[in-house]
Amino acid sequence: MKKTLKKAGAAAIVVLIIVVGFLIYHYFQTWPLRFRSDFNDFFGEGNWEQISSETNESRMYTVYYRSSNAGQPGERAGTYHNWDIAFTNRYGEEELWTITDHTLKINHDRHWFLSSERYSARQALTLELMDLSLDAVGEQVKQEILSGILSEEELECLDIYISYRNGNPPPEFYSRLRKEPWFQANEFTAADYLETDLYDFYLRIQAFDYRVEKLAEEKRQHLMDSLLEIERLLRNAYGSHADYEIYLGEGYRAEFTAGGSANER
Repeated sequence: MKKTLKKAGAAAIVVLIIVVGFLIYHYFQTWPLRFRSDFNDFFGEGNWEQISSETNESRMYTVYYRSSNAGQPGERAGTYHNWDIAFTNRYGEEELWTITDHTLKINHDRHWFLSSERYSARQALTLELMDLSLDAVGEQVKQEILSGILSEEELECLDIYISYRNGNPPPEFYSRLRKEPWFQANEFTAADYLETDLYDFYLRIQAFDYRVEKLAEEKRQHLMDSLLEIERLLRNAYGSHADYEIYLGEGYRAEFTAGGSANER
């Protein structure tokens, strides 16, 4: 009887260890759970929800393993996770965004453990959130600055976003960005990115040629003729921090930085 109890107790401990190990693994692999406070800071507590998740195979990196067949090494596609996050944006509209750890997995495949170019999980998450914020900032510029002079049809022709120069920021940049009050409070604007000294950001406005071609001639010409007015609005909005590149069509381009401007009309 005692031996049976001992065996049962030992088996129960093994099962408990396995369960605990699985829960720990699940916790660290599930970003909306592991970084819940980061999601709350960015989206607002109670303003977001994970509605689905999936695991996919990657075409960008592979992993090595030992086959059970005589211990021979093998290679297979790596995997990554996607989490679909639903939230309400600043205009009261429901949005859906996919957060992924794919970039992190690729980065770890390319850079060894002590490399200065290797992301931490939180840095990779911040990169994902930054991408979302850059998209949101573009919408803010469209709705709050350009909608006064362009029609909805004309605005739909434009891709507006914050970009950056000098290649991808280093991992440490994302640690610093994470601590910025405006980034934590989900109150970011184009001005925050243009004014920060964390990296060299600029505003890019680019018209999709195929959409412009579908506009009525009058609207198409109005969009082109609005280049100077768009520049004026941006310069008024961002002052000495104005930094932009605009392309509305062949012959309708403009650039401006603190060092000067260049235009083509």
